[in-house]
Amino acid sequence: MNRLIPIIITLILCLFTNTISAEQSTLLFKNKDVSIYKDRAYYNGIALYDAAKDLERLTLQEATDDCPVNYTYYYHPLSLVGNYYSYESGEFGVLACGTPGGSSKIVTINLADYKDVSLTDIFTQESILKALSEDQWVKKILKETKNNFEPILSFDAFIESINTLSNDRFSPNSFAVLNYDKKNNKAAVRLVGQRYMGYNHFKHVELGLLLEPKDPFKYDLENSTYFTLHAFKNNLTD
Repeated sequence: MNRLIPIIITLILCLFTNTISAEQSTLLFKNKDVSIYKDRAYYNGIALYDAAKDLERLTLQEATDDCPVNYTYYYHPLSLVGNYYSYESGEFGVLACGTPGGSSKIVTINLADYKDVSLTDIFTQESILKALSEDQWVKKILKETKNNFEPILSFDAFIESINTLSNDRFSPNSFAVLNYDKKNNKAAVRLVGQRYMGYNHFKHVELGLLLEPKDPFKYDLENSTYFTLHAFKNNLTD
């Protein structure tokens, strides 16, 4: 019986490893251009991200005999409308025998050129500023800091101002599409910032905005909405 124990353990480990590998390789979405798996994504065969390769690079850089890498990278698809892809990117674990920590962010890119997309690239600035000025969280921050919204004449100025006035950090490309109301020509969008919680940990701060799309993106919303927020598991609220 004792001779069988190593064999049994090996079989269990192989089964466990294969289960993890199969889970990570689960295909979530595919069309003629885009393939999105649980741990990686491709556009026309070119990798957009790959959690396994991220970990491999980190291990080569950081691992030592005394301090092995105990770290995880993850990616969650959020919305894909036309060529505009939003996803959640996160990581957590321990490096160099240090304090456990983690972070996450929301990224929106244009698959046509792999560049970051600002909210103002696809939505009218007027509707963005109007929605932000009416947001209760924004009103609270402005009231607490005795500021007002009137001097803020651009979305970039808002980002700079709110990052200065609060402990939260927003980026122009940190958003995802929730849904689109064709009748009223309004898209529900989540603008997502990061709040530092201490001990190398962060949480999402979400602003719900109703925005008017620019004409090219309006066409995409009406004709090329492949999936929107909450189609797949992620760390944003319902």
